[in-house]
Amino acid sequence: MTYAPDFSNPNRAPVMGIMDLARLDDAEIAEGYADGRDGLACGDNRSRSYWHGHRNGSRDAGRREGDMWDSILTAAVCPGGRGIDTLAARTDAARDVLRSIGEASAPPMADRTLPSRS
Repeated sequence: MTYAPDFSNPNRAPVMGIMDLARLDDAEIAEGYADGRDGLACGDNRSRSYWHGHRNGSRDAGRREGDMWDSILTAAVCPGGRGIDTLAARTDAARDVLRSIGEASAPPMADRTLPSRS
């Protein structure tokens, strides 16, 4: 399994900003995170949301090294390492903008419950 982005496959494109993150499905991110953390494979039929979560879960569990794509997103959403505590609210604000222009979005991030470690 490779965690490298594949720009020819839209489901394997890295998330690079808050508006990009706002377009993802939180439930699928959480499912992918849990599977990546637990070392389960990420099938080619999975969504970009799931793949994003899977990459993060596998990194947080030490199954892969962080890469430049992790750094790009972190710098975009938490500049200078600050702002993780307001990320959910900023993502919801981005989703409000997307809704205002008629773009569908996932439920608010505040409604998401991350799976617990077992």
